[in-house]
Amino acid sequence: MSGDGGETGAPSPRPGPFASFREPLFRTTWLGAVLFGLGVSMERLAVGWFVLDETGSVLLAALSFAVRTVPHLVVGPIAGAVSDRWPRARVLAAAAVVRLVVVSLMALTVALGVAVVPLLIALAAVSGSTNAFQSTALQPLQAAIVGRERLGNAISLTSLGQRSIGVAGSLGAGVLIGWLGPAPALLAGAVPLAFAALFFARAHREQAAPRPVARFSAEVIEGLRLILTTPVVRLLLGMMIIVEIFGFSYMGLLPAVADRVLDVGPEGLGVLTAGASAGSMVGMAFLVGAADRLRRGLILIAVFALFGALLLVVGNSTLFWLSLLACGGIGAAAAMVDTLEWIMLQDAVPAALRGRAVGGWHFAIGWGWVGPLTLGAVADATTVQAALTLGGSVLLASAGAVWLAAGGIRAR
Repeated sequence: MSGDGGETGAPSPRPGPFASFREPLFRTTWLGAVLFGLGVSMERLAVGWFVLDETGSVLLAALSFAVRTVPHLVVGPIAGAVSDRWPRARVLAAAAVVRLVVVSLMALTVALGVAVVPLLIALAAVSGSTNAFQSTALQPLQAAIVGRERLGNAISLTSLGQRSIGVAGSLGAGVLIGWLGPAPALLAGAVPLAFAALFFARAHREQAAPRPVARFSAEVIEGLRLILTTPVVRLLLGMMIIVEIFGFSYMGLLPAVADRVLDVGPEGLGVLTAGASAGSMVGMAFLVGAADRLRRGLILIAVFALFGALLLVVGNSTLFWLSLLACGGIGAAAAMVDTLEWIMLQDAVPAALRGRAVGGWHFAIGWGWVGPLTLGAVADATTVQAALTLGGSVLLASAGAVWLAAGGIRAR
């Protein structure tokens, strides 16, 4: 099984929510992706809490999240072309190694205490750029391993694994920060990244040689042309830009919700973040069985609206249990939005362009920096609650507009 240069000709899948696990190469890449996700969840929580605790600024804490997406404006299309050009498992291993080095430098920076916040924010930008190479390589690789018939199942299973491990990562990082401080939490987050690199390197040994390709610059341009000329791709990426700006930016405000609104400290932040991860597991469990059977466009619009409604709840709640439940629902909606976008984008283009389609998704999330900075500034000028209410209202309005004006996506 090649697992890289298009569809593999795998036999028609037997029914079952775990059908993709029957492929050994899928299991190997799945384990690597889950370990990568564990390292990411620990790093994000530790950096966000440290910046807020060190500076007292919601805006700077939000910035530590926002800078992770800025490089994607440039890196996204390039990463997509890299994924379609070189062996994808090798790209995955390289991304894990780079992130391992960056997270280790973060731990050293915090431990030494020299120009900590500016350097951490710069390192967060480098760390975030590895996400583009990770997902543009991982999703097309796994789609090629299992075939188009199990495309939704494979991507949903991987997302389920990454979101599930996020519960352990968030809780573990919160406890470590409260007990030993953020530097040990960051160092602990580097460990699973090392193991992820090993699993991806093992997957590379099982891959076939890469196919001959055109000039690299031509492939990048072809990916950009794909975004501009394919209507469904344009619509999906437009929706992603909106939800990235006004929805996912809640992650940058969550440390302030824990500290200023609910007064629950880093341990409480860990629980809220774990609650979002637990909710994402529920959303992914639903998609594992439903992504290849139901109308994905209808589900996408519905979870878009749910995301907005639950942001309104978090923005107006002072009860920890209610905020925790809402974070769980937001986690489910956020995970489903991402996963449905990945599935629908890859289903809308030829197999040879799947990496660049996901690269377009990374270009879209590259605009996400606008949200944390805007909502962070609103929170500093008014209240955290007002900023979250603004984000939720925009998502609800956008979901209604897509439902009314874009009937084509409802039929997909």
